Amino acid sequence: MLGKMFRKTEKADEKSGVRYQRNKSLVASMELNEQQVFDSEKITLGSLIGSGGFAKVYHCKLEGHERAVCKAINAEKIDQEAAYLLTNECTIWAKLEHPHIVSFYGMSWTSTTILLLCEFMPGGSLQEANEKQRKSGRVMQGEVELIGQLTQVASGMAYLHSFEPPVLHRDLKSANILLAADSDRLAIADFGLARYQENQKKMTAETGSYRWMSPEVIRHEKYDWRCDVYSFAVLAWECLTYRIPFEKLMPVEAAFAVAKEAKRPALPEGCPVAVSHMLNQCWHQEACKRPSFRRICSALAEEAALLEPAGGHPVPTNAPAISE
Repeated sequence: MLGKMFRKTEKADEKSGVRYQRNKSLVASMELNEQQVFDSEKITLGSLIGSGGFAKVYHCKLEGHERAVCKAINAEKIDQEAAYLLTNECTIWAKLEHPHIVSFYGMSWTSTTILLLCEFMPGGSLQEANEKQRKSGRVMQGEVELIGQLTQVASGMAYLHSFEPPVLHRDLKSANILLAADSDRLAIADFGLARYQENQKKMTAETGSYRWMSPEVIRHEKYDWRCDVYSFAVLAWECLTYRIPFEKLMPVEAAFAVAKEAKRPALPEGCPVAVSHMLNQCWHQEACKRPSFRRICSALAEEAALLEPAGGHPVPTNAPAISE
């Protein structure tokens, strides 16, 4: 149990030490409310979920939350850049509350560790789920199921973009969409590259993952919330086909094809007209012609209504207009 371990190691003199105070200051810089700052002695670790270069992820017991995970980050490996990125991620994530965004619970610290606490999503990632479907022999997802998944993601993204200024995710892809236990609920995760939209100056170029990155971000041009709409279209293609975009190309090759040649992943034979229409609009080469997530949500709702009428039987449909 983490709580017992901390009670043994965090003595009074250690809590007044330089490392403890440094870690306390880092958490304080994240602008959290009182309910989001936890006493490390009241956090009880469960089994290890996974580990990386400088962090381990555990199941944990946390007062007020039934399902939680704790990311225990080795504070000694947090350099200036890593501290900036972690502070940025948690400062933004802490302000978000939406059913289709993984819930941020809070932070804690010891003299050696920074603890990030959030919702546990036992269904794994959407990328993992897609891979299982592909290996089972499925070639293309049904339209009703696809529209349901995309509606959830678009809803979460519309919420992010509703902030003033908008919150840009900048790394939207299936690996960053997590599933609840029953796999019916999807939630957006990983806000490590998120930031508020900057209108007065250019934001960092080539931010995100090349296969999902919009042309303007690749080309080092000024960009805005529309870069997330492009990534959403590629994510939608993933959900439709159960495949990774541009799987025969190296990531940099995929980026070149998108930015310089306007290449897009090929739509499968039999792709629903409505889905094809939406993807072509959302991954348009000209960012100004991409629809907002609010408009995408409206179009998806219209399509869902056409697919599931009162009788319960899908009916033929043309592409819904994505308009105000």
